[in-house]
Amino acid sequence: MKLLVTSRLLVLGVLSGPLSWSIAEAAPRAVAFPESRPPGGSFSRPDDQEMLDVSPPGFSWWRAAPDGKVTYRLRVLSESGTEAYVSPPVCEPVHVPTKALPAGKYTWTVEALDPSGNVLGVRQPRRFEIADDALAQPWIAPAELLARVPRRHPRLLFPKARLDEIRSTLETSRGEAFRSLQRQADRSLSIKPPPEPDYDRIEDPAERRLAYVASFQEMRRYHLGAMQPLALMYALSGDEKYGRVAKALLLGATEWDPEGISSVMAPYGDEVGLGLVKSEALTYDWVYDLLDARQRDKVEAMLVARADQMLRRLQRRDFLARPESSHDGRLPGYLVEHAIAMAEHPRAEVWLDYALKTILTVFPHWAGRDGGWAEGLAYGTAYNSLFITPLESLRTATGLDVWQRAFYRKLPYFFFYNVSPAGEIMGFGDSYDGSATSRSGSLRGLIQFHAERTADPALRWWVDLLRTRDGDKPSLSALPGLILPQAVKPIPPDDLCPDAVFLGVGWAALHSDLAHPEDDLMVALKSSPFGGVSHSYADQNCFAVLTGGRALARPGGTRYPQHGTPFHTRYTQQTMAQNGILVDGQGQINRSAKANGRIVAFESKPHLGYVCGDAAAAYGGRLSRFRRHVVLIRPSWICIVDDLESPQPAEFQWLMHAPEKLQLDQQAQTLVSRRGDARMTVHLISPAGFEFSQTDAWPLDPKTGYPTARKREPTKLWHFTATTREHSASRRIAAVMSIGTARNTPDCDVRVDDSGTVRVHAQNKEAETVVEIELSTDRTDDAALLEVRCRPESGDLESLEAR
Repeated sequence: MKLLVTSRLLVLGVLSGPLSWSIAEAAPRAVAFPESRPPGGSFSRPDDQEMLDVSPPGFSWWRAAPDGKVTYRLRVLSESGTEAYVSPPVCEPVHVPTKALPAGKYTWTVEALDPSGNVLGVRQPRRFEIADDALAQPWIAPAELLARVPRRHPRLLFPKARLDEIRSTLETSRGEAFRSLQRQADRSLSIKPPPEPDYDRIEDPAERRLAYVASFQEMRRYHLGAMQPLALMYALSGDEKYGRVAKALLLGATEWDPEGISSVMAPYGDEVGLGLVKSEALTYDWVYDLLDARQRDKVEAMLVARADQMLRRLQRRDFLARPESSHDGRLPGYLVEHAIAMAEHPRAEVWLDYALKTILTVFPHWAGRDGGWAEGLAYGTAYNSLFITPLESLRTATGLDVWQRAFYRKLPYFFFYNVSPAGEIMGFGDSYDGSATSRSGSLRGLIQFHAERTADPALRWWVDLLRTRDGDKPSLSALPGLILPQAVKPIPPDDLCPDAVFLGVGWAALHSDLAHPEDDLMVALKSSPFGGVSHSYADQNCFAVLTGGRALARPGGTRYPQHGTPFHTRYTQQTMAQNGILVDGQGQINRSAKANGRIVAFESKPHLGYVCGDAAAAYGGRLSRFRRHVVLIRPSWICIVDDLESPQPAEFQWLMHAPEKLQLDQQAQTLVSRRGDARMTVHLISPAGFEFSQTDAWPLDPKTGYPTARKREPTKLWHFTATTREHSASRRIAAVMSIGTARNTPDCDVRVDDSGTVRVHAQNKEAETVVEIELSTDRTDDAALLEVRCRPESGDLESLEAR
């Protein structure tokens, strides 16, 4: 088959080999599609060679020219070369086909068109496959979806037609969450509408920033903590005393200037506006019948102004092409809520159109296709909890079920594996240092919602492992707890894999006893293709170790006194604050998506877990090779092997941070980390050895730039550095860790021979394990860098090998 587009002589040819797309040399390109992801740009989707279980995929690509200069036409060809789908010209670099594609293999590309429809450039082709049992979910026009929205209010989450049914469960399967709502609403009955914030009058930038944080936290108390739950309590109970207070708060917000300090485009911060737009559409919908005509006009005018403002912000940022801004990622969900709440308004179709284009193509930007969240567990909890309300409202009001998409099905297991329910830290990135117990309520709400939605007893079982700081079961919050009745019974999985990897975001977690957090030894590794941007750090190939939830090796900084301060940007985000590697005292390039990593190997066996990350790209040319191999020998040992190469001889620093002072023995090249009764002994081995040092001093005053900050200064940690005694261009480092308690630390025999081979012998009642690590970089044969052989008391021999 050959298709000739004579205006630019575009040739689409199927020869004897793969499909080829090219522009004839006689017609030089006027525009060119980028060959790699632009700064802040979307990820091209679907991924090359991706297997999809929803049809059609949402397509996204990179702009070939500035916005408005060209239009685009998507072309999809079947494996036989026939045209499966061709889009009309579109202005944005995204498109969702209006028909489902049958199971099979496809190739897709995009043409850039001039105003006359002439082809100016063609994007390199990519391939994808539709699975046999793929769910059909083609694009549905927003006008059609809005026509499905019930005419009566409420219509968000709890449709009027189902209120009687829902109310019948408020003392039974929704009872716990409803009691939580009632307590929250009762506490808010005396609250009065707040004045419009005025922190913008403060001239000093640091003082104004501190006042902004205090202001938005206070406004959240009014709008999210009072107005929204009061409105929901009225909608579910019918008791007007709640609705009257919610209405007063809503009408109070109509007196604010939408383009003023509460705008989501305000110059000094957007959180005041974000809190309001998160709550206003829900409140309007739930107290609708308490508003008279004049009041409805006032509220609707506010909703229209603020929804248009959200859309304007997204369009100015070119969000469909550049969705990397974290706060922007909240707005599509809020637009969905505004569109459904005001489905009859002419602007609702415009809001929903943009929101759905986002949700079905580039969103979530921070998501891995296998369920991870690149910004970390704290932000993954917050953002995915936030989107429950709009996506569930979309499903109940229109029938469009975005939950069926692969990311949402796999998301809960990212938390299942990477959160220790007893953990005093949560992974990597901003807010990592908040404990699982302090977030147990929000974690329960998120995971239990998905457990009920999918009828997954294993997820429901995991929820019951969560505890508060007092050791109690966390209460179920009103939202999302009220959305679905609590019907799934917890059942421990009988085929639980102890380890998991999330390649899309580059996270892995290895466990000794996942089912018993109080006994579990967990080692986590991050090597992320997203790099150190947004709420992530320059921490590729960095690790953390927890036993029974106690952190024996953890990142070393914190976000103090708030986001973007010198202590946060010059220390906490930097590699020096992570359990990583420095080269001549320098770490990874911060705030660059190209300074990234990737997981290149993963294996899970009954007694062994293994993962390897590659982070050479993160160092801006300082390293040509950095592979970190991590082996967990269940239940008590960890081996970490670093394989490093630099363009010229260098000094390397191996870093580890801990909450308590380390016991160092430089002569023996060992260190001991303690946390309460937990104890980890580390043998650190490399040719010529290391110089050891530790300090509990921060590299800069946490209050730098913010001397009047009233927030309590961060608790000091201990920061360990092992510096190589000799410079070299190639270096291998082994860290052999034995983890137990002060009374019972399992021992292992660690020996190094003259050739540079490390032999580790570890034995317990379950298995005997031998590890060989080749530290010499001078070997010319094909010797393995790492070999592990585990012989259980019963069962087959388990082995691992890495080169």
